[in-house]
Parts: sequence; C-alpha cells; structure tokens
Amino acid sequence: MTRPEAPPRARRRTGILLVGLLPALVVLAGALHSALRVAPPPAGADEGARTTEARPPPWRWTSDMQDVAGRIPVQHGGRVKPLVTYAGYTLLGLDHRRACTGADGEELPAVAWLLEVAFRPERARKASCFLVETAEVLDAAGIAHDGKKKRDRYTYEELAPGRARLSALALKYMGLESTQRSAVEEGIVALDRSLGTFERLAGLLDFARAELDPTGAGAVEALFPGRARVGVLDVLERSADLARLAGADDPHAVNDPSRPDRAGPDARIANALRRRVVALAEGSVGLSLLPPPGMPSQDATWYAPGHALLAALYGNGVPAGWTPLLGRLVAMQAAQARGDAPAFREALSAFRSSAEAMTRSRGEYDKIDLEVFLVRLDPFHRGVHLYLLAFLLVALGWLVSSRWQRRAAWTLLLCVLALHVAGIVIRCVLRERPPISTLYETVLFISALAVAACLVAERIDRRGIALALAPVLGWLGLFIANRYELLKGEDSMPQLVAVLDTNFWLATHVTCIAIGYSGSLVASALAHVTVLGGAFGLRRGDEGFHRAVARMTYGMLCFGLLFSVVGTILGGIWANESWGRFWGWDPKENGALMICLAELAILHARQGGYVRAHGLALCSIAAGGVVAFSWWGVNLLGVGLHSYGFTGGVWTGLLSFYAFEAAVLLVGAVDGARRRRAAATVRGPTPA
Repeated sequence: MTRPEAPPRARRRTGILLVGLLPALVVLAGALHSALRVAPPPAGADEGARTTEARPPPWRWTSDMQDVAGRIPVQHGGRVKPLVTYAGYTLLGLDHRRACTGADGEELPAVAWLLEVAFRPERARKASCFLVETAEVLDAAGIAHDGKKKRDRYTYEELAPGRARLSALALKYMGLESTQRSAVEEGIVALDRSLGTFERLAGLLDFARAELDPTGAGAVEALFPGRARVGVLDVLERSADLARLAGADDPHAVNDPSRPDRAGPDARIANALRRRVVALAEGSVGLSLLPPPGMPSQDATWYAPGHALLAALYGNGVPAGWTPLLGRLVAMQAAQARGDAPAFREALSAFRSSAEAMTRSRGEYDKIDLEVFLVRLDPFHRGVHLYLLAFLLVALGWLVSSRWQRRAAWTLLLCVLALHVAGIVIRCVLRERPPISTLYETVLFISALAVAACLVAERIDRRGIALALAPVLGWLGLFIANRYELLKGEDSMPQLVAVLDTNFWLATHVTCIAIGYSGSLVASALAHVTVLGGAFGLRRGDEGFHRAVARMTYGMLCFGLLFSVVGTILGGIWANESWGRFWGWDPKENGALMICLAELAILHARQGGYVRAHGLALCSIAAGGVVAFSWWGVNLLGVGLHSYGFTGGVWTGLLSFYAFEAAVLLVGAVDGARRRRAAATVRGPTPA
C-alpha cells in the first residue's frame, strides 16, 4: 500500500506545529517529575557501636574494585542479589540518585559509596548523600541549613547535631498512620530512617576496626602471649577458654548485667572482653553478607557479620565456612587503614571468591551474573533517551521526508523496543515469574506493548501517525516507570505477597488485564491526535488521514475491550479460588468492570450512529481516564482485598493527568461545537 502524500505546504506546516510541541513535552516531563517526587522510603534503625577510625588512605575506589565488590552476593528483602543492586537501591532511597558527591567533591557511584561507608565511615559522613525535600524538616529538628536551598542534599555531619531531636520526633510521628501525617512529619520519619540505614552500614565493620586490651590478668594474658592488643576474631578463637575463666556456665549470660562477675581479675577481664565482643557484634548487623553452610532448604536466612560473631561467642568458635569470610573482612579493613590498595584488592577478590563458592554450593548464585549484566545494561533508563531520540528522528521526517530518514526511524525504534523487551525478559528470568507481578512491572509491560501495537498499526496504514506515537508512548511509559522506581526507592523485584504467589494467574489474568489497559490507552492516544489535531488544523481537509486515525482508534478500542473482558472473567475465577467468591464489588473489581462497561458503551454508540469520528475520539479519551483510575486510582483508596497494591505519593500525578485530560476534552468539545456551527452555516436554512 502506498503512503498518501499531503500537500507540501500542509506537510511543512504540520511539521513546524508538531516540532513546536516538543517544549510542551519537556514541560510535561518536569511536571510529572515534580508530582512524583517524594521523600525516601523507610529503611533503617538505631546506630550501632562505634570505634576509633583509622587515617583515611590516599587511594580511591577504582572501577576494578567496584566491579569485584558489585558481584558479591548478599541477601536483602528475602532475595539473594549482587551487591551492586543493593547499593544502587539503598543510595536511591537516601539520595534519589545512584551516585552522590564524596568528601572531596568527587562523584561516588553506588558501590563506591557503599565501600566508603563500610570501610571509611568518617569520610562517608562528609559525603552529600541525604536528600531533604523541604527545609521545614530541618527547622523542626533544629538543624541549621544556612546557604542551602529549600530542597537540597546534606552530609551526615551536617545533620548530626539534630540527630537526637530528629529521632524523638520520628518516634512520635511513627505512631500515626501515614495518611494522617503532614508532609513535614512524613519527611521527618523518612529522614530518620535514612540516617538509621547509613548508621547501620557505617557500623558494619566496627568489629574489624576494634582493638581489645587483654592485659591485666595473668590467665587471660596467657591466652594471647606477648600481645597488648587483640582483634575480635582472636577473642572468638579463645571464646571457650574465656567463658571458663569468666565462670559462665551459661554462655548466654555473657551480657546479663544482673549476673555479678566472679571475683578476681581473670574473670573480670574475661567478662569485659566477651561483653565488648557482644557490643561490637550488635552494631555489625547492617548487611547479610554470610551465606549459611548447607542447602537452602536447611537454612534460607543469611547472616550479617555480627550474627556470626554472636553465634561464635555463644557456641564454640566461628561456624565452618565463615572463618575465611570474616578473616578477609578484617584483612580488607587493615589494608584500607594502611593505604595498601593491592592488598585490599587481593582480600576483596578472595572474599568474593569464597562467598561465591558458598553461594554456588547452595544453588543461589546462578543468576547473580545475569543481574549484574542487567544493572550495567540499564535498559529502562537508557530507553528513555533512545525513545526521545527516535521521536526527534521521526519529527525530522515532517520537515524533510526521505526514504533513508524513515528507515533510520524504524531501525532505531525497533532497536530501542528490543532493548525494552530484553529488560523485561531478563527480569522474568531472574524472578522466575511472568512479566507482570508488581505495579512497576505493569508500566514496563504496558508501554512496551503500546509501542509494538503502534508499529503494527503503522505497518497496516502507513501514514506516519502511529510511527510518531510509538516513541512518545515508549518514552512516557519508561519515564513514569523510572519515577515510580524513585518514588518507592527500593528493590523493584521484591518478594510477592501470598495472594500473588502464583505464576499461572499472573500469566493469565494479570497479563490479559495489562494487555487490555495497553489497547485502551493506545486508543486514547490516537484519539488525542484527532481532537488536538482537529483543533489546531493538523491535516485540515485531508479526510483520508482523519478516517484512518478513527479506524485505528476503533480497532485499538476493540482490542482493549476483548482482553479486558477476558481478564476480568479470569480474575473472577482466581478470586473464587483464593477468596471463595467470584465477585465481591471490591474497588479493583469495580475498576475492571468500569473499563468494560465504558468501552462497550462507546462501541454501541458508534454502531448506533450516536457518535462519529470526533465523538468516538472524545469518548476514547474519557475511557483512558477510566483505565487510569482502575490501574492506579483504586490502589490509592487503600481498601479492599486488592489493597496490597497501595502506593502513596502518586495522587498528585494522577490528578495532574486528569487535569490535562479535562483540558483536552474541553478543547475538543469547543472545536466540535465550532464545526457544527460552521456546517449549519454552510447548509443554510432548511427550506419550508
């Protein structure tokens, strides 16, 4: 099929008009950025014990060190993942970025920042890694912020003077429901938890930095001959002998202040050493780095260094497999204190190799390298820029159209869609789940499907409009997904709630509903072309163009309705299996029903001749608003059996969307009234 050509003057005018809309897209992106911007999510608790810091070494974290450290397996949120994933999401929650400004003004990527916090906490306290949304939070805590913006980043040292006041206020506001807190109170709670996260990570290696004094008692000194200072691991090696000298028949009584020490210097110093180890261990629990020996079925919980120390102290030495890991952590800290970068790199590699071997023996390392590859590929952040570039390339064709420009636009769009889909597929492999199991993943899936649907529509009717919509919908979808990820500030591959822990229904009901959303939203996007294009003179007089857009809108609406109906029925069957009833008028169920009823009404109105192309477009835009409410709005109600999808902080974004759609509908209604008056004038008065 040949592509109908518009007159040259009309094509140039159309190109200038649509290219002029680019600033509007930038403004809309900024509005969405502001609307979805919130304080970091909860994470963290109290500060552990601190020890004297060594002099900071002169060398910095090289890319090679960051690569090795990023592949270290850790367990967090019930999932084994590479350290690069944990570091990225942790810093994202604190700073709203995956890099921060270090003590010397250098940029610290997430892994380098985590190494800085763990091995050089004094320097890390000078890194600007805490985003404070409003200075009113600091005013409430009595923290000075002279010379700072209202929304700015701070170091731990700048926030430390008000730490106690901040904790007291946060404890008070935690007793309130999140919906009852003001923005300032929510910011206080979030900042307190962010500081707690930092403090726990800064205390992770306190045990490796500590030096204990065993002198003052002959029997204790005999356990450490010729040594005036010993490390925590040295004490653990002699834990049984120290327990005997302390007279602790019950090893759990080591930290019981009600139990009096046995008389004599040996018992007193032995007890002091053991209690010091307990205090250090309790502060070294910021991250689960140690896989337990054995298979996952025997023990699925990983341990932080402090847990291993307590197990060794209360038992009979360090459990098998943990001794080399703890020893290498101590060696890394010692090398860092000496400023010996090669020794640190060697100990770091040895730690990673040992952790990898233990993790492989448990069958939990198979996907670590794939996840590291996904983090480096970063398809959804790269996709935002590539979709924008593709749109500019398509827009170039409105001014200077050529066969090579069109081929280049198609090639770039197919490549960025492949990148988009590859990211979704890799996530499916990592999670062993269908492509949709969280609200975040629905945005990725629906936007990819929308781009594919537009490209298919463009192949059927080669008028360029679907080709132009494809990068816009892809860019908008990934932009919202990235903002939502920032909003949550936590791992986007979490453990699922019990009701969602079923691959069959996730692959059938949820996928069908998402496909229905995608078809309806593409229809709504095409309807915007009809309404706004008609109002601003796009292809005025080209009836073939507008009929083609109307046909595509109608086809996408039918496509969306089909999958919405099938998905709603499948959801009822799932509800009957899970909750014992097919339908319960739950808000989410009502939202799905509203989509089906709205689209059925539109199709019946078109079939009956009540609406034509312009009316179909207006109704499709309204149906898009219904889809948005079912997709996001009902989750914000926080009620019903589907309330596990609740996500606070997006009301502003949703209301901004509705305000924009209301403006479009108003423009369309005014334009429709103008057209009817013009048509009546042309026809003239009806003869008697």
